[in-house]
Amino acid sequence: MGSQFTTKAISTYRSELMGWSIVWIMMLHFTFTQIKPLGFLAQYGFAGVDIFMLVSGFGLYFSLDKNREIIPFYKKRFLRVFPTYYILGLFASIILYHDNILTYLFRYSTIGFWTGGVYGDWYIPSIVFLYILMPFIKKLYDREFWIIIISICCLCLIASYILVANNYIPKSEPHFFLLYRIPSFLFGMACAYWLKHGFSNTYYYYILIAGIPFFIYLYPHHHEIYNYKYFSTVFLLPVFTSLLIVISKYCHPINPIISKIGQASLEIYIIQGMFFHAIVSAIITIPADYHDIISFLFIILSSTLGIVVHWLIDKTGITRFF
Repeated sequence: MGSQFTTKAISTYRSELMGWSIVWIMMLHFTFTQIKPLGFLAQYGFAGVDIFMLVSGFGLYFSLDKNREIIPFYKKRFLRVFPTYYILGLFASIILYHDNILTYLFRYSTIGFWTGGVYGDWYIPSIVFLYILMPFIKKLYDREFWIIIISICCLCLIASYILVANNYIPKSEPHFFLLYRIPSFLFGMACAYWLKHGFSNTYYYYILIAGIPFFIYLYPHHHEIYNYKYFSTVFLLPVFTSLLIVISKYCHPINPIISKIGQASLEIYIIQGMFFHAIVSAIITIPADYHDIISFLFIILSSTLGIVVHWLIDKTGITRFF
């Protein structure tokens, strides 16, 4: 299939993968109603989060492999997330949510997500949860406890299926988004393990081929809200990842821009989430005749602001104060 379909390519194009993924997510959130090909592509933007999970699992495996001390690992990860989350969250709390100080702290500490209270989004609490578990999960890989790893994946997917089949989604929606993406995170760790130990890419292809029948079985339901559309796409994660790697390889002139977007993906994700909430809450109204143009502008604005915020946080050393 070519050198682009390798676990090493995930490392080579890591920033680009994150950049294309966050653009795809923004396409989903802001949507396209007039340019039909973009509208078709945008409806699968939720797969960008699966790719984020894969890339995160891949990168965190090597990060912890280089330095196995748990406290520095936690410190680095939490400093990457929480200063940015609290700073940008302050704007959201004042402008969008009108929080008092206790609600603001409750929302952006991620406690609300786990206690049924207010929360800013589902992704940040979920990735922090995986950060906490990461050192323990990595031990499963290092000791080659594959039966346990595969069992965790199967349990997550079965539990996701039960939630969907029994219409439990309305009260479980945000936690469902984490549950069925845990296999994506573990798959990213597996890719890192295979690369480190010099395995061939055979397992990568096995997972892809084994997942296709499940995808075909579930796909007819993909138009139903919050169900098989999301669940079924997990099985084609290797395809989406490989396609974005190919795009990165053959769109080399724009890689520097996409890479910068990828490096600032956390900031961009939080900022576009504010715009998305404002649109859903009808704080911002998009005229139908200009919908696609404004969607483009939101994507460009979110990306630009995210890159600037990322640069400012890096240059001012704000994380040292946390």
